[in-house]
Amino acid sequence: MILLRTRTPVTYRDIREQFAAYQTLNTEAGLRAFERDKADLLELGVPIRYITPDEDDSLEDGGYVIDMKRFKMPEVRLTPEEISALVLAASVAHAMPGGAYPKIVDLALKKLAFDLPELPDTPTEFPRPSTTSARPPLLVHFPERRSGVRPELAEIYATIEAAQRHRKRVTLRYQTAATGMVSTRELDPYALVYRDGAWLVVGWCHLRQEVRTFRVDRIHEAQMAPKPKSPDFERPADFDVKAYVQRSPWTFNSDQPEEVQLALTPDAAEVGNEDFGLTAVKRVDGDRILITFDCSNLEFAATRVLAAKSAIRPLRGDRLRARIFEELDAIDSHYPEPVDLLSHAAVEASGGGNGSAGGAVNGRTDIGEASDA
Repeated sequence: MILLRTRTPVTYRDIREQFAAYQTLNTEAGLRAFERDKADLLELGVPIRYITPDEDDSLEDGGYVIDMKRFKMPEVRLTPEEISALVLAASVAHAMPGGAYPKIVDLALKKLAFDLPELPDTPTEFPRPSTTSARPPLLVHFPERRSGVRPELAEIYATIEAAQRHRKRVTLRYQTAATGMVSTRELDPYALVYRDGAWLVVGWCHLRQEVRTFRVDRIHEAQMAPKPKSPDFERPADFDVKAYVQRSPWTFNSDQPEEVQLALTPDAAEVGNEDFGLTAVKRVDGDRILITFDCSNLEFAATRVLAAKSAIRPLRGDRLRARIFEELDAIDSHYPEPVDLLSHAAVEASGGGNGSAGGAVNGRTDIGEASDA
């Protein structure tokens, strides 16, 4: 863009000042990065020229210009595979409940495939089947949006997306998965992320004074601060959203930490490869793996123990054991006849006072996995 905005040559020194990628400690490394980017632009058809002082007496140093007379972006011709990849990626936004995203996605895809035969509003096939070609058509699919979604979620999505784009603080009414309690949070939204079938907003929580993750479908209200043209925050330059949301749920900070020790039987040995945090200690004890760590996501730990069906047993952690028994009691009260024997068997399997616990019920495995609010 810097070359498009000027008619006079721009020196590499001036270009370097505009782009952090070229401001390396090793000057040669920055210059090589610039040369790679220049080569990419030339390959795309952007006519970049280097003008020397000998060619222009008014110049003290040589510089780069774009020959506007020759500048013409080539026609974009996407292959069916490329269109398919874009459609599949767009299906994530298309799956958002309500809002303008589905319409925007459909319009964008129509533009990409404008020279193909007429397509339906929601394209399901690129290109259309050909009677003359033996090549099979390339199929793409939009997942259906779930029924029963709260209608106000569309407005909540739009508010958070706008706040993230304008760097504005939002006030949320958020319902936690563990207790069902609704609290008010002030959040600086860094990004919206789609993970494991759920939309998450990642940002700085002023209540907890740290970066937290919130599931959007658990937000009841979202209000953006006034004056959208005046940013309230800047996302830290060194904050990696992708790395943050890919953290192990064992490390989420949902509760006050408690030292927990888990015994993994051979049936759950693969769990030992998961990330339990920097303080975790793992050791082999016969045919078991013992893992001791500071657990601050008791809801997730309880559901993993229950889902493992006695393959994971807590040897230490009173609050975790209490949470497991609360879950079993809730299941027992909801299904008194079929679950009663199973819950008592789980209590017996826990060894009573010996501190081990197990479960024969595949509990609510989605609780606590997607947010650490």
